[in-house]
Formats: sequence, C-alpha cells, structure tokens
Amino acid sequence: MIVAAAVVLAFPSSSCAASAGPGGDRPIDCRGWSRPNPQTVKNARPVYSLTSDKWGAAVDVTLWRGDAGPRGEWHYWATLTGRTRPDDAVWLDVWPPGGGPWHRRGPFPVGGDGQAVSTPMAVWRDYTLVKACGRHDGFSACGRDKGAMVD
Repeated sequence: MIVAAAVVLAFPSSSCAASAGPGGDRPIDCRGWSRPNPQTVKNARPVYSLTSDKWGAAVDVTLWRGDAGPRGEWHYWATLTGRTRPDDAVWLDVWPPGGGPWHRRGPFPVGGDGQAVSTPMAVWRDYTLVKACGRHDGFSACGRDKGAMVD
C-alpha cells in the first residue's frame, strides 16, 4: 500500500537540532518529534502533494497526516520521493499558536540518488499551520498553508 511505503523513509536523526525559520528568531525544539512509523501511525493519508514547475515530474513533496498519539492526536510530516539526488531536501514549516513567524524544521537532506526522505512528525496541538517544502535540483518550493484542524 502506498501509505506504508511513504511512511517508511530515511530519517537522518542528526538533523533534529533546533533551528529558526525564515524571518524568525525563535527556534523549535524537535526532541519530542518522532519518525513516522507504520506500526504507530494510524489513518495515515496525504493532505496534499506538491510538484513544482521547475521540478517537472522528477520529485514529489507530500504533506501527510496521521493519528500517532496516545490520545488520538493528529501528527503532520512531509516526505520527498521520486528521482531524488544528493543536495535535495525536505522540511516542514510550522506556525505556532499565538502568531508567527514561520519556523523551519529541517532541512532533511537526501543521502543518495533515488532516496526518499521524511521530516519528523509535528503534533497538531503545538502548531496552527503547517506546510511541506522541498528542494530539488537547486530549486525550492513550498505547498500551501494547511490549518492543523482543517482538512
């Protein structure tokens, strides 16, 4: 099933250091974020997919949503799949409750040709908006903002 294949992706654990987003000076602490895992994520489904005009059909960035919490909490994460190559990357931009700026969680780089990568999962209650972003062949793009409670 495509969901299971998209959930089991490379996840560079060393990339989980906090970083501030574009225009922002408040870093995010992702130590509590976890890797998407088909044994713990239920009802995983894509929210949207992004293929940039500059990328053609070479790669796809997808924002995913799934129930991964003990209390039925929705989690969001981004994946990069397709004809990837080193220097490609995926990240998740999040907007905290009470206002911005956007905070970037990542980037999580591709290690080799054709490798699929994922961001860690963000819990919806911690962020009001999320968007999936990626870089391929030197060009970056982000999907549309997505309210965490609205699909």
